[in-house]
Amino acid sequence: MIILKGLVALLTAIIFIFNASGVTQVVPYLAVIPGMIKVGADYISLNRNVNSVSEKELQAQFEKLGGNVSHPFVLANGDKFDAVRAEYRNKIFSDYTEGLSKSVLDNAQALLDLDVYPPMDYVLDEEDSILPISREVINRMIILGYAWQITGESRYAERAMLELEKVCGYDDWCTGHFLATAEMALAVSIGYDWFFDYLTQEQKDYLAEKTYEHAVEPALSKNYFKNWFTWSKNNWNSICYSGIGIACMVFSDYFADESAEFLSMCYANMPIAFENFTPDGVYAEGPGYCQSGMNAIVFFVATSKNYFGTDFGMSDIDGFKELGYYPVYITTPTGVFNFGDNKARMCFTPALHWYASEYDAPLLALYQMWDTADEFIPDTSGNVERNGSGKEDALSLLWYDRNYTAEGVGFDNEPLGMHLESDVGQTLVLMRSAYLDKNATFAGIKGGYNYTNHGDLDIGTFVFDSMGERWAEELGPGSYDAPDYFVNLPAGGRWKNYCKRAEGQNTLVINPDFTLDDQYTLAECGFDYFNETLNGGECRINMTDAYRMNGAKNVSRIFELYDNRTSLRITDEIRCIIPSEIYWFMHTKADIDISDDGKTAILEINGKRMKATLHNDGEFSVMPAEALKGKYEYDAEYSDIKKLTVHLEGVTASRICVTLEPLSET
Repeated sequence: MIILKGLVALLTAIIFIFNASGVTQVVPYLAVIPGMIKVGADYISLNRNVNSVSEKELQAQFEKLGGNVSHPFVLANGDKFDAVRAEYRNKIFSDYTEGLSKSVLDNAQALLDLDVYPPMDYVLDEEDSILPISREVINRMIILGYAWQITGESRYAERAMLELEKVCGYDDWCTGHFLATAEMALAVSIGYDWFFDYLTQEQKDYLAEKTYEHAVEPALSKNYFKNWFTWSKNNWNSICYSGIGIACMVFSDYFADESAEFLSMCYANMPIAFENFTPDGVYAEGPGYCQSGMNAIVFFVATSKNYFGTDFGMSDIDGFKELGYYPVYITTPTGVFNFGDNKARMCFTPALHWYASEYDAPLLALYQMWDTADEFIPDTSGNVERNGSGKEDALSLLWYDRNYTAEGVGFDNEPLGMHLESDVGQTLVLMRSAYLDKNATFAGIKGGYNYTNHGDLDIGTFVFDSMGERWAEELGPGSYDAPDYFVNLPAGGRWKNYCKRAEGQNTLVINPDFTLDDQYTLAECGFDYFNETLNGGECRINMTDAYRMNGAKNVSRIFELYDNRTSLRITDEIRCIIPSEIYWFMHTKADIDISDDGKTAILEINGKRMKATLHNDGEFSVMPAEALKGKYEYDAEYSDIKKLTVHLEGVTASRICVTLEPLSET
């Protein structure tokens, strides 16, 4: 399906539109054709790690190990479990770890009630997948495995075996949606490894047989149209290789040759997806998808180091270390900079504890410690997953370095401003007044490549947090059920959705009647410079390519955090070929009171106020958060959001400068 995107886009490269005067013309969408050569590379790459370990070398490694492997080793080794087991038995938990452990054990206790949480049935979701089932089985194996390892109570192991026997009795693991297959392989591998000393030989043999039949053998198929993850650059690569690769380590005694074959593919091809975050760690698909991709990579690297004693250089690749910082850097005082198909929730993941310990990065551990365990409440609603985060809490306990506490650990050397880039064209500038402070100021702006997987037409969009509130909003994902939502064709399905279009971002719209897409879908725009100062920082992004189809000759945006990192200035310089219509948009949940002259606006949220000042062309107005050309039936109702707007008509050159300055509370 992904490969077809590029082919269909090529066939639709020439489209007809109406210009502002209503005359039908062929727009130079032929310019799309060279870009389509790049489109295939946005999903598929042959840029393998040529220095990776070979199949023959891996076979030698298996022979050297000779089956003498200490269990557990998947995700965490025996030393990690011993340390937590000692804390539990000696009751020497800290407040943080005690809360985590109670959460996991409460989840495990709940899973013993088979009336509420029976073993998972094979049920296809709306995508004809068992992915939610696979992920819930991973949750259950980690929760029950932790409980059995730490308490030694066999009831948890007995319950886990009911789950393992049920899923291994499925006719298949849904290879038509290989994410589901790989995640189920991971679930069964964790169960085999963490319950190794409990399982009978017959049970071990059965788990190995079914994992090979349902996952490893299909993964070795040379049908690359079916197993397109083989060469993919997105999170499918990381998740599929990680899940099946870990299974090949766990069950190598049963099928050593096949395990060596697939693992050689893992070490060679998983780094293809690293292009999403090399060299600076910025994950192209955004913060939420970073969590799934990063977790899968960390799962594999941690397991490889425990099993082989090495990851064969995978963690030495540029960007791997930096990736661990990305969830923290992208976090704002109110959530995250949730561009693309990402929600605004913070990016907590136990992988940050792994990174913190691996690279002596206390900021990552202290950030993750914000994610304290909630009181567990059994969920009897029939939802797949329980009400609680037991899996994450268990992994946090195993990976958390107890030397990092909220007291006495500093991170004063961490940068407050940064320009981040990835090799696939993603680029951000992020500036803040402080870390781990809910009342800090944060300003972030996005450049990059519009055709990115899960991306928007959003070059130049920004968010702004101050005084514990978000003043410039990102709308995040639209409805995944919308037709062709994941087909990024020029004038295609994705760009019909308001929150995916430029008019649904905090950016410019120029001559909206010229094209069906209000930014060029294949535009790629970078920053001319970024300078950090004692009082803030400033960058400039050249946005011209985003409006190449809209009559623009030159478009740039200067983005400046100033006045001791409290205030924001956005300055746009626009030159057009013909007299043009220009919109400047900023989405906000604030109440807006505009002055009589239209040059100032007072924004208010929860009694806190922000002054917006328009210093040059135009006047402020307020518009609803909806499309200029009528509502698309799949668009959400953004009744709590409005747009602070500047609207110009008939101009060939314009300078729009807006400042946002905090005021005292009412």
